[in-house]
Amino acid sequence: MNPIERGLRGLDAWQQRHRVPGFIFAVFKKFGDDQAGNLVALLTYFAFIATFPLLLALTGILGVVLSGHPGLQDDIRSSALAEFPIIGTQLTAQTRGASLPHSGLALVIGLVGAILGGRGLANALQNTLNTVWNVPKVLRPGFPFNYLRTFGLLALLALGAVLTAAASSIAASAENAVGLNGLPAKVAALALFTVLDVGLFWAAFRLAAARTIATRDLLLGAVLSAIAWHILLTFAGLLINHTLRHAQAVAGLFGVVLGLLAWFGLQATATVCALEADVVHVRHLWPRSLTQPPLTDADKQTLIDSTQAETRRPEQDVTVAFTPEADHHPRSDVS
Repeated sequence: MNPIERGLRGLDAWQQRHRVPGFIFAVFKKFGDDQAGNLVALLTYFAFIATFPLLLALTGILGVVLSGHPGLQDDIRSSALAEFPIIGTQLTAQTRGASLPHSGLALVIGLVGAILGGRGLANALQNTLNTVWNVPKVLRPGFPFNYLRTFGLLALLALGAVLTAAASSIAASAENAVGLNGLPAKVAALALFTVLDVGLFWAAFRLAAARTIATRDLLLGAVLSAIAWHILLTFAGLLINHTLRHAQAVAGLFGVVLGLLAWFGLQATATVCALEADVVHVRHLWPRSLTQPPLTDADKQTLIDSTQAETRRPEQDVTVAFTPEADHHPRSDVS
């Protein structure tokens, strides 16, 4: 055994003996096993494609439902646009106080655009959940149930925008009534929005994942995703705006596009990592081996799950066996 391999095996033995490093390594290991970078890329692309049609649909719905309440229209629109740190402030400034279209034709165009633009995002989310959880292809929802889930996810996005606006109004009213200000008010508002986002993520994951995944098993992923969302919304938006300010001044629209893609990429990466951590925790897929062989029990279970996920027909029986070499421990005296 050469010095490099001996050092790697020493590091491997250390991380397997310690819970936190072992868990973190297992999450990143499963991220690579699932080729989750491709899942992140698809989520980022379809989120970018779906953003403007969904905002158009939201605008059309607000124009019809709240035609006599311009103040409430502005509150909901501002709350929804605040979730986009790159273009949110620009669109809010440009549309504040403007009358929203409230004709039936505008509503139909908005809804059609939202369905076409958001369908890819909803399908990508379904594929991400089922891939991360290694759901066998034969058990994944097919037509027409996958489309029903897609429409449910689109409705959940619209509901989330309305609930976020309502939470903003409640937080502001409570602040005025109780007299909270400064840090206590910010902490209370953050707690309210975090609970709301946990519920929205949990509902979205429940709609996207196959029914073979228990609802309670999706809770940790929802909690981690909501926390990551607020962290990124607080810090990543400031970072992106700072680093791309010159690019926006020089490149104009191109700088905004790049910033928006960067934001979606960060959020998609955080969400997929949260899902991977959820799976590793629920199925106890750690510790993983850094240098193989030998394979740990978590290594073997991951290989079994990923192989059985390729089952496409009820008549197909996929089994996995390991050779004795899977448990082979290299001798330390081999050069």
